[in-house]
Amino acid sequence: MIKHIQIVRFLAAMWVAVFHGSVLGVFADFPHWLNFIVSMGYAGVDIFFVISGVIMAHSTKDTAHGPRIAGTFVLTRFSRIYMGWWPALLLYVIFFKATRQLDPHINFQGSFYLYFTELSGLINIVIWSLMFELYFYVLIAIGLLFSRDQRQNFLKLVFGVLVVVNVYFLIGRAGTGDALQSDWIKLFYVAPIVAEFFMGYFLYYYLRAHSSSSWKMWGLFAIATIALVIHLVPHFEDHPYGLANFHYWPERTLLIGGAALAIMGLALTLPSPRSKIALLMVKLGNYSYSLYLLHILAFNMVLVLLPWDNLDGQLHRVMTVLVLLALLFGSALYYHAIERPLYMLCRENINRWLKPLPWDASPLSALKKDKQLR
Repeated sequence: MIKHIQIVRFLAAMWVAVFHGSVLGVFADFPHWLNFIVSMGYAGVDIFFVISGVIMAHSTKDTAHGPRIAGTFVLTRFSRIYMGWWPALLLYVIFFKATRQLDPHINFQGSFYLYFTELSGLINIVIWSLMFELYFYVLIAIGLLFSRDQRQNFLKLVFGVLVVVNVYFLIGRAGTGDALQSDWIKLFYVAPIVAEFFMGYFLYYYLRAHSSSSWKMWGLFAIATIALVIHLVPHFEDHPYGLANFHYWPERTLLIGGAALAIMGLALTLPSPRSKIALLMVKLGNYSYSLYLLHILAFNMVLVLLPWDNLDGQLHRVMTVLVLLALLFGSALYYHAIERPLYMLCRENINRWLKPLPWDASPLSALKKDKQLR
């Protein structure tokens, strides 16, 4: 159900934001059990990737094929990413320049066009995930050049090759150590984490073929995979940030990606939520992308403009809540005033230049009409 996808998107975005806030020192003094949850906040990105796979599967399930269709898809999806990111990039540059934090080693071309490069050269570390989004869109677009059956076979082939290549790398990792990490371009195209998009994509088709799937079974699967992750996390702490470290991306894809898959299976089979809190989170799900783009800037502003290090005790906790509320308000404002209007303008022009797609270019809107997901 679309409503549950929106809820999961919002929770994943907040999880990532709180994780980065903790790393930057904005949030601290969590209880031990909560600190563990916060420290796993990078897993929100894995959830985003699985969600993206689900949405792309739905968005293209009834499409025809051909260069025009593929081109329209790429332009529409790329505009969704860039029209949200480029104004945010301008805000980062202005603030960092005004506060003399603009690193002279920043790769502005890489940050602007979102092509994979050394992560330390990005103006905002979180945009690495957007690069993988664009990569997956290109793969889907190539698939749209083929008929529906051939498209599925092509994507299965790409997924299979990705798995085989990463198994080969994993077998040889003991002898190479971290040497592969220096080859960013190579590892971008065959990064194991790309498999999470495919996991979401094929999950959608699995649920279409098994419409009677029980949410209870998916719930048990989610509990089991989450418990497995919790149990195994300490075994990966020999590298900074554990499973989030590039060295452990194969394990991250299998463990956290598997848990994200189970969570999405649960979300797609649950009955529609009706509580006011759940419906509020559905609404907040619209702001997930803006929240994801802006939270690093917001936390940097807090640390620079406020005497944050001098706050302690109850005042610090109150200010933490206020910062999160301000982040949500700013994300909503950015979404309604900048992100969505620019995206809609691009969609209109793309559909004016090219033949309109035979599906709604807004996959989340189209998903509302799907009678198969219950």
